[in-house]
Amino acid sequence: MIALDCVTKLQNIIEYKFRNKDLIEVALSHPGLKKGNKIFNKNFERLEFLGDRVLGLSLSSALYEKFPADSDGDLATRLAVLAGTDFLINVAKKTKILDCFSIPKDFFVSVNKNSSSIADMLEAVFGSIFLDANFDTARRIILKLWKDDIDNVAHKKKDSKSRLQEITQSASGELPTYRLIKITGEAHDPIFEIEVTARGMSMIGYGNSKKNAELDAADRLMKKLKGIN
Repeated sequence: MIALDCVTKLQNIIEYKFRNKDLIEVALSHPGLKKGNKIFNKNFERLEFLGDRVLGLSLSSALYEKFPADSDGDLATRLAVLAGTDFLINVAKKTKILDCFSIPKDFFVSVNKNSSSIADMLEAVFGSIFLDANFDTARRIILKLWKDDIDNVAHKKKDSKSRLQEITQSASGELPTYRLIKITGEAHDPIFEIEVTARGMSMIGYGNSKKNAELDAADRLMKKLKGIN
């Protein structure tokens, strides 16, 4: 069980009072606290799964309304940023929701300071709100937490994977290839190591998710390619 003040603190931040406290306690408990508890882990993963879909639909509908001139590709690009792991981690920190999470003491000991499990826990919170109330309530809370970010994401630059692809395609017509080398760290706090190859050169990147490791690898390879051009 987590401390009651964690639930109270979250309720004050999101301005919503839970009827089912057991539900939100699962979302606020880091998986690393319940090692070997298959029932808890299954319940947490189900909440995360649901919360991910609630978040996606909430943001997608908001983007659809705000940007009527955007193509589906433009909307998808905006959504990828707003619902991405890094963005969720920043939201959890910025809104102080991170302080409501019950996390193992050694959680930030690894080099992976921004664990993807923070994003997972935030998604589980959204799943809990949906089940405890309804979609409209969850959507209202999500859009309030994202505030002006939905508008500002329009100024986001293309990510390193997109830029690397453009560079290699224009130079040789080939696409970069990515290969997972290994995953280290704890199951709840993984570190991905991925190699990207393009134009006969390779670089390795690291991240708290496969996507972030690919972005890091692409960024490193671009810098290497610029040095020989």
